[in-house]
Amino acid sequence: MFDNPNIGILGLGHVGLPTALGLADIGWNVIGADDLKSKAQDIANGDAPFYEPGLSEMLIKNINSGRFSVASSVEEAIDASDVIFVCVGTPQNDDGSADLSQIENAGRTIAQNSNTNKLVVEKSTTPVSTSLRIKDTLRRYAKENVEFEVAVNPEFLREGTGLYDFFNPDRIVLGVESEAAKNTLLQIYLPLLDQTNPSDISDKEIYEAKSNDKFVITDVNTAELIKHASNSFLATKISFINLVADICEKSGSDVSKVAKGMGLDPRIGSSFLQAGLGFGGYCLPKDIKAFTKIGEDLGVDMSFFREVDNVNIRRVDQIIDKLKGKLWVLRDKTIAVWGIAFKPGTDDIRESPAMALIEKLIEEEVKLNLHDPKAMEEFKRTSLSEYSNIEYFTDPIDSSNNVDAIIIATDWPEFKSVDYKNIKDAMQYPFVLDARNLLNPVEMLDMGFDYIGVGRYS
Repeated sequence: MFDNPNIGILGLGHVGLPTALGLADIGWNVIGADDLKSKAQDIANGDAPFYEPGLSEMLIKNINSGRFSVASSVEEAIDASDVIFVCVGTPQNDDGSADLSQIENAGRTIAQNSNTNKLVVEKSTTPVSTSLRIKDTLRRYAKENVEFEVAVNPEFLREGTGLYDFFNPDRIVLGVESEAAKNTLLQIYLPLLDQTNPSDISDKEIYEAKSNDKFVITDVNTAELIKHASNSFLATKISFINLVADICEKSGSDVSKVAKGMGLDPRIGSSFLQAGLGFGGYCLPKDIKAFTKIGEDLGVDMSFFREVDNVNIRRVDQIIDKLKGKLWVLRDKTIAVWGIAFKPGTDDIRESPAMALIEKLIEEEVKLNLHDPKAMEEFKRTSLSEYSNIEYFTDPIDSSNNVDAIIIATDWPEFKSVDYKNIKDAMQYPFVLDARNLLNPVEMLDMGFDYIGVGRYS
């Protein structure tokens, strides 16, 4: 479809920016754009807008190489590109469905500002059949004699390991409607798999790439469903092991050993079998609700997935119940919460279970000592930061002075290496509520702590 295509990325968030830098790093010329002008300018100046391991270094490297640049406007990026990856947000509506207004706007803007044929690649997570709506939008607003193809290439980047995931994909899903679109996308991704220079890729290599096990080549609807089904299954695994944890607590069993025994079965696998505070972030909570709505709109009984979501929502209340069970009345107690981000390795607090926990603690009128290695500044931008009884600590040890309890709400590895012996005597009461099962319960009890985990005997 295109020889040596110029690549445009619309939306420079947690998906768009790692994708743009990854494609630039394997040799393509990439131009990015974002509707938020201030963010686009910061990125153009070499300042990453969020924390992701290696992102700042990769940004500076590819700006300096000349392979990555940021357009002064979305229109400029569209005009300069042959292949455009749409990486804009699809936030959640009140009914759980995906808000596709940014997708529609991207399609309309591409059509109105394209003077040459283009391949538009839907990378955002969207409901099945969205690509067909994009195609209709492009056709409706297209200039005379300008044609578009639409493909689906869902992202599988995990926050905190986004760059690693780009360079080490377990699969690359391509939903296409033509040989030309398929070959163009194979051409784009080949340098990632075999370290070929983009300018050296032959037609023979593109043809042979179709048989590479990394590529899942299918139709556009199936490609869209692969992403939503994948995330919904991962959410299901987490809610499943949390229900198992509830059984373990009632029966005196250890969910970590149950999960290990299950995970060694290759049919099950160990990933996403960590009991705790539940899943969060921008993707899983939103995607399981959207997937549920998709199925219901198609007449499918989706009560199973609704319960997966409900199990997750209940986790925070269960942690509060554990805290009350130990401290009784929470009002005016001082609680240290370690972890605000929804997972380690990121500063993203969107839909973070830790944020929901903090909100519940504020309702109980506790005094809060907060610590997170990366997400403190993000928290200070939220309405929860207006609560008067919050203190912020850059060191978790300092946050533990005179507290009635420590809650580990995010499993940052740094929390494993804290010198707990030295903080026990500084606490008002040496109680650790490990909502992520990060610590060794036997070691904590031996040090004299009152320790409670999730689904573990103590």
